[in-house]
Amino acid sequence: MINVLDQFTDALGAPLRDSSRGRLAALLADPRASTWEDAHGVVINAQGLTLWQAWIAIDTTAPHSGRHVALDPFDHVIVLREWDRIPDDAMLARVIAFALSADHAD
Repeated sequence: MINVLDQFTDALGAPLRDSSRGRLAALLADPRASTWEDAHGVVINAQGLTLWQAWIAIDTTAPHSGRHVALDPFDHVIVLREWDRIPDDAMLARVIAFALSADHAD
């Protein structure tokens, strides 16, 4: 599934920047809460759809709120609440197919 990175675009239809590609590649290689947190807000198609928005669009049970954090007095991040769940490999494949097909629907 890592080869789909070349098919993702930003909201202007341009190829993703290396930093966004890296965040998505990390998620696809190791889907867990921390890699999902890093990648969920990446825009993945010319319609401006993020990975998380694409998930919500096809799965009515997808969480509508994510990780909640606070900073302690020393600016250390304290996770108050983690994601209820993240998409598994099969759901990620469906999300990606949906987002890429939305680009070709125009």
